Parts: sequence; structure tokens; C-alpha cells
Amino acid sequence: MNGPRRVLFCTIGYEPGPVGGAERQARLQAEELQRRGWAVDIVAPRDKGTRSGRVGPLRVRRLPAPSQRGLRSILYPIVLFTWLLSNIRRYDLVHVHLANLQADAAGLAARIFRVPLYVKLAGGGPLGEIARMRPTAWLTRRVGVRSAARVQATSAEIVDDLRGVGVPDGRIVRIPNGLADEAFRPATPAERKKLRRKLGLPEHRILILFVGRFAGYKGVQDLCEATMAVQRDQPATLVFLGAPAIDDPVEIPSETNTIVKPWTDRVVEYLQASDIYAHPSHTEGMPNSLLEAMTVGLACVATRVGAVPEMIDDGRTGLLVDIGDVEGLRAALIRLINDKQLRSRLGRAAAKEVLQRYRIGSVVDQIEAAYLDLLAEARV
Repeated sequence: MNGPRRVLFCTIGYEPGPVGGAERQARLQAEELQRRGWAVDIVAPRDKGTRSGRVGPLRVRRLPAPSQRGLRSILYPIVLFTWLLSNIRRYDLVHVHLANLQADAAGLAARIFRVPLYVKLAGGGPLGEIARMRPTAWLTRRVGVRSAARVQATSAEIVDDLRGVGVPDGRIVRIPNGLADEAFRPATPAERKKLRRKLGLPEHRILILFVGRFAGYKGVQDLCEATMAVQRDQPATLVFLGAPAIDDPVEIPSETNTIVKPWTDRVVEYLQASDIYAHPSHTEGMPNSLLEAMTVGLACVATRVGAVPEMIDDGRTGLLVDIGDVEGLRAALIRLINDKQLRSRLGRAAAKEVLQRYRIGSVVDQIEAAYLDLLAEARV
């Protein structure tokens, strides 16, 4: 093979612009692969204020997509498929992040032109991609997942979902998300105070942070209910950082001690400025935002969803509650608010755990090995 091997990443968003954990992970992986000599391009829908061009070392092609939720989910895969018909032969393999209709569009194009397909799922269970795409499966036949040479699962729950729709074990790779830890580190008290002033956050209150899409399936309503009860008696402020979800959007109530901040690429500053990280999601694979919060040394409370119970050792590296357990979430938050030593102990243990297990380099080692295997199979 002459020249660098060419990989196309298909995502539903890319910086700059509102992105979630799956898209942030895509950027980390793409940049690490590029450093290793792979030629990686990105294709994503065009969001307001974005255009095609370079983002860091990578070329990003942004395709037209309507802003309305329903139209976007239906029309963008058609636009993507049309673009792939003219461009997919330039690539040695295609890597799709999220097994939604974009995966089916890429799967069909990859099958036509015999280009190896690698698909990564972000969530499992009743609200994961396999379950959420069931209404369209009669039409698409899950061509994206079924035709993929490799399907990446970040949790045992996702592995079960894939087996349930007939994906052979030999095509499933169990690879976690990774973290580029250089920027993510605990802040000193002086740095935290300075960051709060810079970001316009209260200096003398406990800050509980949520980062992500404002969606029902992210547990936003649960967190709002839990903290409304907490804030009556505790010196705590809840900070939401992100953007409304296209699917299952949630309106955050306007409360005295609730702050909503728009999406930013300076997530690390908000993490370093906070005391507690809340992750009340109802569906997940392996959440990047939780990895980042743990690396910064925040005391985390999260639901037992996806790979989270593998990431957090309850009582040692964070606190776990059941999905939808508002009272359990409230009790865990109160416990952390009232016990500074507990917050410190959990945060230190979490940071140590993440740095030992989830470095992006070791994650991309595994992805690269999977790429080489499927490329070797394609040449046979």
C-alpha cells in the first residue's frame, strides 16, 4: 500500500460547535491516529457557524443538514450516502461513530464499494442505539452494524445488544474510551478561585457540575429534581454546561442556584472550577465527560449504566446510584456536599484510576490493531 493508510471518520458533530462525548472521543482518536501516520479525514453535518476546513491537523468536511430535529435525522443520512458514493473509494476504511442512520448510510456505501467498515456504539440497553433504531430496522435491516467488519463496544451491555441482533463475537471488539490527560489535572485552591472568577461562577458555594446534552435520557430531569431538594438546605449551586439535545430535549428550570452555560471547548476549566460531578444518565456506553471529571480529581456521583460500574468502584473512586433514583441521587449529593474529606479522597482515587487504565495511547493501540486485522482480511 503506497502512502499512508486513509481513514474516514463519520460523526454527527465535530468541533468547533456543540459536541457530545462521542464526538470528543472521535477527535482524540483521530488526532492520535494522525500522529501515528494514518491519514484521517472527518465528515459531519454542518452546524450553524461552522464550515469545511481544517480543525487542528485534520480535514473536516461538513455536509448540509437541516437544523430541525426530525428532518435532520432523516435527511442527513441521505446526504451522507450521496457524498460517500463519490468519495468512499478514496479511503482504505470507514470508521463510524454512533450506530444511527449514518451508520446504515455508510454501511450501504461500504458494501457497494467493498470498503471495510468499523462502527462504534456509544450506548446500550433500552435507550441505546440498537433499541432506539428498532423502529427503522425493518427498512434498513441494520446494514451498518451487520455489514461492519468490526463493531466496537465500550460496555458489556453493548456486547449483549450486538449479540441480540446477530453480530458474531468475532466481529465485536471490546475497547474502552480514552483520555488525553495532559490538559486534565486537578486544580489548586488558588487556581480554582481564579477560574471561578473568570467563568462567572460563585466563589463561595459548592459547585455541582453536569456536562453534556440537555436530554431526558441523560437524566437531566432527575438531577434538577434532586438538586432542588438539596439546595433548600445546602450551600450548593448546580451548573449545566452544554447544549439542548436534538433528540429528547429537556428545558432546565430557572432556579436561583442553577446556572446554565453554553457549550464550550474549555470544558476542563469548568471541571477544575467545580467540587462535584454529577452523571445521572439513563443510557451510556462509556461516558467521556465522566472520565474527564475523574481525571481532574472531582468527587463523582453517577448512575449504574453502561460501563460506569466498571469505571467507578462505589465508595472508593466515586458514588453510584440506580438509574432514575432521584432520592438516591439527592442523598449522595448531600453526603458529598457535607464531607470535604470524602470529596478529596474519592477525587484522588479517581484520578489515579483513570491515569492507570484509560490513556488514549493504549486505547488507540487497540483500535489500530483492529484496523490492521480488518485490512488484512480485506486483502485476502
